[in-house]
Amino acid sequence: MFYFVTLFNVPAAAEEAFVRRLGRGGPWLEQVRRVTPALVGADLLRHQSWPVFLCQEIWTAPEGFAQACGSQTVRQLLDARKKMAASSFEIGGFLFPKLKETAGAGSTRLPLARFGRPAGWVSTARLEDELFNATVQATTENASATRAALARIDAYLAKGGNDSERQRRQSLLELLRLLRPSLAELLGEPSSL
Repeated sequence: MFYFVTLFNVPAAAEEAFVRRLGRGGPWLEQVRRVTPALVGADLLRHQSWPVFLCQEIWTAPEGFAQACGSQTVRQLLDARKKMAASSFEIGGFLFPKLKETAGAGSTRLPLARFGRPAGWVSTARLEDELFNATVQATTENASATRAALARIDAYLAKGGNDSERQRRQSLLELLRLLRPSLAELLGEPSSL
């Protein structure tokens, strides 16, 4: 199976129509399935607090998805769906991870990816908030153990703001990685993209 995930920001006045059209049993799914049997189904989830929807399409295989996207009819249906929202962001395709044997270890592990830049769906303000929260937590829990990281963050903040938006986002993610590496990994895009 292949999963393709897209985020949609939908105005409050358009939410009900969006859900009726794209939700389970809605006409959008049936129209795409008539064109290609590679689409197995789709789940539409709404964020608990914000007018943001996550759509997870379930395809038979990456090849089926790629072939369907080569169809002008399917592309038109995908574009029509995007036009129903104020904005959209394609997170991308996902597969179940394949485990591989490590040399001589006898155990399995996932291949590691390097996360390079902040994901497009994470705002600069959100990165700043997460860095602030991580700094406060590090200061209150064990400031001496994180002294070097906190000094680096202070130096960056004292430097001022001549960075471009892209550079600032990258710096914020790198600084967050000092205190909360797992969170930084979740908020970063793999550098292979």
